[in-house]
Amino acid sequence: MATATYSPVDMPEIHFTETNIDYQVEPARKSFHSINIQEARHEAVSPEYTLKTKNSWSQSSDLTANKEQAEESLRSRTSTLKHPQISKTGSWLFEIFSLVVSIAAVAGIVGVLAHFDGRSLPEWPLNITINTLIALLATLANANLAVPLQSGIGQFKWIHFKAGRAPLTDMEAYDDASRGTWGAIKLLAKMRGGFFGSFGALVAIIALAIGPFAQQVATYRTRVTRALDAATIPVALNYTGVLPGDSSGNSFVPILPMKSAVYYGLFSESDPSANLKFDCPTGNCTWPGFTTLAVCSSCVDLTPFLTRYCPGGVPATGDTSKCGWQVPQGGFLNDSSDVFSMTSRTPNNFGDMPYTNLIRLVFMGTEAQNGPPLNYNPWASECTLQYCLQTFNSSVVSGVISEKVTSTTLNTSVVNVSASKSNTPVTLIASDNTTYVVGEGANFGIRSWFSTLFASGSASRNASYINSTRIDDSVVVNLTVGISSGTTYFDSDIVQTFYWDYYEYSHGLEIAMADLATAMTVAFRSFNGAVPIRGEAFGFETYVHVRWGWIALPVLVVLLTGIFLAAAVLKSRQSRTKLWKSSALAMLFHGLDEETRMQFARQGSLNDQKRRAREVRVQLDGDGDHGSLLRFS
Repeated sequence: MATATYSPVDMPEIHFTETNIDYQVEPARKSFHSINIQEARHEAVSPEYTLKTKNSWSQSSDLTANKEQAEESLRSRTSTLKHPQISKTGSWLFEIFSLVVSIAAVAGIVGVLAHFDGRSLPEWPLNITINTLIALLATLANANLAVPLQSGIGQFKWIHFKAGRAPLTDMEAYDDASRGTWGAIKLLAKMRGGFFGSFGALVAIIALAIGPFAQQVATYRTRVTRALDAATIPVALNYTGVLPGDSSGNSFVPILPMKSAVYYGLFSESDPSANLKFDCPTGNCTWPGFTTLAVCSSCVDLTPFLTRYCPGGVPATGDTSKCGWQVPQGGFLNDSSDVFSMTSRTPNNFGDMPYTNLIRLVFMGTEAQNGPPLNYNPWASECTLQYCLQTFNSSVVSGVISEKVTSTTLNTSVVNVSASKSNTPVTLIASDNTTYVVGEGANFGIRSWFSTLFASGSASRNASYINSTRIDDSVVVNLTVGISSGTTYFDSDIVQTFYWDYYEYSHGLEIAMADLATAMTVAFRSFNGAVPIRGEAFGFETYVHVRWGWIALPVLVVLLTGIFLAAAVLKSRQSRTKLWKSSALAMLFHGLDEETRMQFARQGSLNDQKRRAREVRVQLDGDGDHGSLLRFS
């Protein structure tokens, strides 16, 4: 209590007694970075404070209020030391940002695939492909998904220990799971992650398949593309190719391309149509049916009309076995030693055959085309070359042309050229009334040359012929072809080639004449007067085909990661668990309390300590009197 005495002159002297507080602080048990303060005990003592006043007045104050104010200040300071508060640590901003980047990456994959689905393969710089871009986006998505997954698993570790007692080994299991796939697998295998921890570990494992699944989404297929009017093929409307000759009856001469085509058709083993020049940029083209000026061939069998031919007349004995053979069309074999003959006829100017005819060839032989060797079986055939109109369906496949004749138009008119005082070209009229023309000079030039080229001749095994002096185009060959064999005398190469074709191939004469006609048709269509017909070009295009089912897993992983992160945020708020996530420093700052650590100090090796950790259960104490620690319970 305080007593005051007032003096009218001097300052009043005030004496007051206050409880003297003696604070005794006992040291707390210490653990790393932990503070523990027990309640301060105080004992009351009564010190005296004397204030001497020099004023002429005195006053009294309520010392009880001063005492309560001092005690309240002390309690506030003591409370602050007793419950150390750790400031809020971290946030979820980086995890949310990483999740947004992952969503954007997966959305980018979907957008790229949706844009190029069904389109041709793009050509990007540095030969970058769509799969390269998808792989890059998938890697970006996977890398950013790891951030919320690792942080979420690490945060659920602290939530797990704050919720209740748990084996100390769960700390290592969660920590491994937040750092890699193997740890996530172990957490699932040990079944110590709880629902959310196991959920996050499962998502982390599934996320490994984002890259392979994303690579399976885009595939490349081939389809046929069509370009209209991109292909051309020549069509002959007329042919006037000729060179002037001399005035001795050979007034016209075929141009060299025509001669070349005839020789090619006679002697080449290849398809003459391959020489036709066309424009097909893709190597695969088709044309609508078209009609062109052409040369046609035909052959008829004359064997039923064969009769014996004896140049000197029938022998008196009546034995005709040594005689040859003949047909009404003018062909003949002189005697039995003649094995093959070719007799040619060209139209004359008086109209002895249709004006469109170029030449007729009568072939005869004594050996059958099949059967045993040297089988004596006479035969005869007549083949004709003539101008005509042919309608084709043409196509090119892999750069190889194929033409099929769908219709043929002939002109069998007979023209007496000698009676005509004007130019007389060969004319043919198509079904659409289009007129196709072969110039008179070109026609006469080919006929005149053919009369020389296809001069009648024979093949004989007569020893007198073989041993005689041979001149001009005569050929002696010891050959075996088909069933025919032996040393044979040929009057010309032309006779030899037809002989070869007949015995080497089935229907050999028809094939030889058809090749000759095709070669001449190609020459017509390659002449300057030919016009191009446009067609369609087909190409093979590589395009992108998207298999959308494979994108389900990357989208699902992103969705599950978002759910997992939302659960981590919500659970952290509900349990008021600080955001320590996977921080290693949090483990150091808020580790085991002293009592728990002492239990492991007695263990010899790390393996012994791990075995002991399976039995020790701890709980995160964040609100008690001893700070945020993992305490033994």
